[in-house]
Amino acid sequence: MSISAIRIMKTIKKILVANRGEIAIRVMRTASEMGITTVAIYSDADSNALFVKKADEAVCIGGTHASESYLVQDKIIAAAKLTGADAIHPGYGFLSENADFSQRCKDEGIIFIGPSAEAITAMGSKIGAKELMKKAGVPVVPGYNEADQSPPRLKKEAEKIGYPVLLKASAGGGGKGMRIVNKSDELEAAVEGASREALKSFGDGSLLMEKYFASAKHIEFQIFGDNHGNYTHFFERECSLQRRYQKVIEESPSPSLNDDLRKKMGDAAVAAAKSINYNNAGTVEFILDKQGNFYFLEVNTRLQVEHPVTEETTGLDLVRLQIEVAQGQPLIVNSSNVKLFGHSIQCRVCAEDPENNFFPATGQILFWTEPELAGMRYDSGVESGSKVDVFYDSLIAKVISKGGTRTEAINKMVTALDKMSILGITTNKDFLKELLQNHAFIDGSFDTKLIEREYSTHKKPLPEIAVNELAIASLLGNWNERRQNESLSHSLNGWRNIFYSGQVYELETGDKKIKLEYRYNQNNKFDIRIGELQLTAEIADTNANSISCILNSQRKKFFIARNGAEVFLQHPVYGTFRFNEVPRFIEPGAALAKGGYAAPMPGEIVRVLVKPGEAVKSGKGLVVMSSMKMETTIEAHSDGEVEEIFVAEKSFVEANTVLLKMKNL
Repeated sequence: MSISAIRIMKTIKKILVANRGEIAIRVMRTASEMGITTVAIYSDADSNALFVKKADEAVCIGGTHASESYLVQDKIIAAAKLTGADAIHPGYGFLSENADFSQRCKDEGIIFIGPSAEAITAMGSKIGAKELMKKAGVPVVPGYNEADQSPPRLKKEAEKIGYPVLLKASAGGGGKGMRIVNKSDELEAAVEGASREALKSFGDGSLLMEKYFASAKHIEFQIFGDNHGNYTHFFERECSLQRRYQKVIEESPSPSLNDDLRKKMGDAAVAAAKSINYNNAGTVEFILDKQGNFYFLEVNTRLQVEHPVTEETTGLDLVRLQIEVAQGQPLIVNSSNVKLFGHSIQCRVCAEDPENNFFPATGQILFWTEPELAGMRYDSGVESGSKVDVFYDSLIAKVISKGGTRTEAINKMVTALDKMSILGITTNKDFLKELLQNHAFIDGSFDTKLIEREYSTHKKPLPEIAVNELAIASLLGNWNERRQNESLSHSLNGWRNIFYSGQVYELETGDKKIKLEYRYNQNNKFDIRIGELQLTAEIADTNANSISCILNSQRKKFFIARNGAEVFLQHPVYGTFRFNEVPRFIEPGAALAKGGYAAPMPGEIVRVLVKPGEAVKSGKGLVVMSSMKMETTIEAHSDGEVEEIFVAEKSFVEANTVLLKMKNL
């Protein structure tokens, strides 16, 4: 080791985590294990968040939107100085790939736990990155990445590449600023939308255009470098299960690679790291086609959301390595002395509604449990009582399984999702379980378009027997609560003065009403009738958020949470469900006038694309909304004329708010 290298080594004593949610907690866990004090920063919206409670110290930096808090460098640097933090870990997202912030930390004498500003700059532009990779001998996707981005030039280049093409934000990733263009007359509108979204997300509206592969795999390699000229990779992750360019399920190792292909791609990833003198953690992403050809996509100059599957299969702590490299220590591990063991899968649990086009969901988590099972890990940022709002990303937790084989890892994950309870908000948890059992996922033949191809209109109704069992669990839970509060028992809906007479309990789900007629016998036993179905039920055991019932001699346990008239339940086999007890309040938008268009989610109005009196064709965009950092265009579902518009640009609306009204021509 050189004298200059020794001089730059410094022991980190306090880390400020410039992020939120599960990644903030993840970084804090390793820091604490290393004896390093942690500092959280938080916005007004996150004042009661779990990551704030987990930190040794916390500083409120105000605001609600990221642009007012987690993206404001002055506030973050001021918080670091206030608390005496000598290092900042940026997590992922926000400022993690911001070269100016990396340099600012260096200038302020604060260690940035991530790559240098020079490395971030080199890879920060997808256009510049492709040129560097070409020089390094790394194969790249055919495309156009020059400065002239006028519509005529882009149309000309698209013709050269051949449709379909993919537009991508040059300055960022995560699905923001991406559009698939299938033909020439779609290009101009796609460029406008992608550029606007890129500018909003990354402060740069520049785009690049690439050949779009209708069927391909997405494989990434975990790279690492230090300040002593050491570069390595820690094998690959399969990230092909995606929706709207966002990864949904990741795993390591990839079922798509053999040893020869793994070596070729790993060597290319290390060549990419060397070409920019990369230091700290990063990821080189590739497209893999059906013929086994791979092409460079981009380098993510940060820790990735899916890094846990690499940790589980290599035994490494990547955050620890990040901290050690940032302190000036050399890497003592590399791909030659680190081996892959077993198989790991990660599922991203998000607050979104698979049955409503995966739109973001908000609300309060009434009940949250993470089952303790062998081989399972949970990187979560929420707990019972946590609120999920529209200001930040929809990711609330990551569930990670580890097995000796891929099949074992899948089975463990399915079991964990079955037993994991998230009541009070809508999530994709049950959808993830369904994906894990898809035949194409199980045999490894899936590609990046699987979800779009097979789940574009996802709606999987529960079997009638499951709905009936959940309704009975709701009834028995309601009855038990009333019995616990005898002073109110005679005034509650459904209660009779004659204790042993038949009673009625009604629920609604969607447009379906369920009527349960029941008679209490004795010793927590009931005779229940639902339509033509008759059965006996017994309350076997209860606590605050669960009820065990014996239904026709079969004992089953249901998790349950209530919010007013809403009842959230989890079936032991069929996942989560929501009822509304009758009578209930009319939901916003339920009495929406004919011709009205309502917001499918809470969010901000980005653009109003039409005017009153304007004639529109079916499929024309009417309003552009933004929620949880993703844009959605509300389209006309039939030909008509715009009658009234009820919202303005930059206004915030709740789900089911009427946006505009149209009349048929």
